[in-house]
Amino acid sequence: MTARYVELWRVPGAPLLLTGGVVARLGQGVTVLAWILLVRETTGSFVDASLVAAATSLATAAAAPVGGRLADRFGAARVLPWYGAAYAAAQLSLLAATLTGQPLALLCALAALSGALFPATSPALRAAWTVLTADGTGRERIRTAAMAAESTLFELVFIVGPLLLSAAMLVAGPLAELTGARPGVAGPAAAIVLAAACAAGGTAMLARGQAMRRLEPQGLAPTRGLGPLRAPRMPALLLCAAGVAFSFGASPVAVAAFATTHDGDQAQAVTGVLIAVWSLGSAAAGLWYGARNWDTALPRQLTVLLAGLAVGYAAWAAMPNSIALGAVLLVTGAVIAPAMTVQAGLMARIAPASMLTEAYTWLTTVNLTMAAAGSAVAGVIVDGPAGAIGGFVLCAVAAALATVIAAWPGVLAPRSAATPAPPHPARVP
Repeated sequence: MTARYVELWRVPGAPLLLTGGVVARLGQGVTVLAWILLVRETTGSFVDASLVAAATSLATAAAAPVGGRLADRFGAARVLPWYGAAYAAAQLSLLAATLTGQPLALLCALAALSGALFPATSPALRAAWTVLTADGTGRERIRTAAMAAESTLFELVFIVGPLLLSAAMLVAGPLAELTGARPGVAGPAAAIVLAAACAAGGTAMLARGQAMRRLEPQGLAPTRGLGPLRAPRMPALLLCAAGVAFSFGASPVAVAAFATTHDGDQAQAVTGVLIAVWSLGSAAAGLWYGARNWDTALPRQLTVLLAGLAVGYAAWAAMPNSIALGAVLLVTGAVIAPAMTVQAGLMARIAPASMLTEAYTWLTTVNLTMAAAGSAVAGVIVDGPAGAIGGFVLCAVAAALATVIAAWPGVLAPRSAATPAPPHPARVP
């Protein structure tokens, strides 16, 4: 299993992509929760906290393709460091405004600014791996491993991030004594500063590597209008991603509702454990998937994996308690990283070479927008008579619709495509 990853590690520029990518994105696993805790502590309102978090996410979703297009036009190595530094500065400005009790309107405006400046690190990483393993490089056989490693490391960010927040909360007492702030303020604030430093430093580190420097403009006319959205099969792939992202946004809400029903005062802790178990199942399966050869065409692989995700969600609804749910979560999580790997492989084939980074940013836009929608709809459902079971069914329906799109003849692959996938085909909170 390790041979494929050893080969990947030896690719020139790969070690920096792998390690720098984790550092640059480490804050993604901590910032949303840290901001919610901090704004709630300073304003006394979860509504205010949610508005600030929503402003950040929606601005990122709206502006991500702009950053991707700039990276394609001027080179990711030039664009990423500026975005990373600007994003960090905006986050620190928002932190200062929050700590000094500025009006909610200003907080939301600064949150939107920081979201718009969020660096397109994941799309640039996927584009870099696509270039490093492109046809004719002699590395085609490790494309699956590269994309699987990227998906797995992204999952790792959302496992380590909450742990970093927990560590920040542990040192909140001493920090509060030093700064004069309340512990409930000092802990999240420290986590936000750390996340901003990782974003600025990590993107600068990535930009120095030869892999990112290879993402130079293709010498073609600048991308205009809809750009990669005009590529055949791109809308269908984004629709599949939308269904999956909707389910990903709804699932934590449903899991939290399930824990509230079954675990009482321990519900918050149990929810965190259940989500972590789900991520662990995904990370382990991602590594396993990337170490193997797959001859099946990518659209068919995606169909099978999404069908498994839909069945898994449906199985959650039958679980009698949180222990049983945790066991099923571990198993059903195993389709996530492989599905994201296949999705990235399809994007690499569909998107024009001169628009790779922007194409991957459209996945970011779809994922953030639909995850927010899924969370909102699930919140309404779990508060009603259907409860957590209704939330799980909602997730299953969203994944099933994505499966139908993936399976529809001629949608993700040309009808005449008797062209089989290459022997070693090639995932993006």
